Amino acid sequence: MDEQNGINLTPGGLKKLGNLVNLKDNIISDAIRERGGGQGQVSQLRSDYQNLRVGELANLAAEGDGDEDAETAIKILKQARKKREKHGN
Repeated sequence: MDEQNGINLTPGGLKKLGNLVNLKDNIISDAIRERGGGQGQVSQLRSDYQNLRVGELANLAAEGDGDEDAETAIKILKQARKKREKHGN
C-alpha cells in the first residue's frame, strides 16, 4: 500500500492516517487547505509542526506514548473536509 518513495509509514502511522494515506508526502498545512480547511485550522497546529509532512506527523502520533500535538494535527486534517461541507467554503 505504501509507495516506494517518500515518507515510510510505520504500521501505527498508517492506521492513524487511514484513508488519507495518499496525503502522506504533503506538508500538513498544505494538506489541510487542500481538504478545505482555512488559516484558522492551520494556526491551531504547533508552529514547528506546520511545515512537517503528514506522514511524519502520523508516525509521531503513533509512537509508544504518542505525541498529542501530532495527533491533534492529524485530527484537524481529517476534520477539514467536514467543516467545508458544513459551512461551505
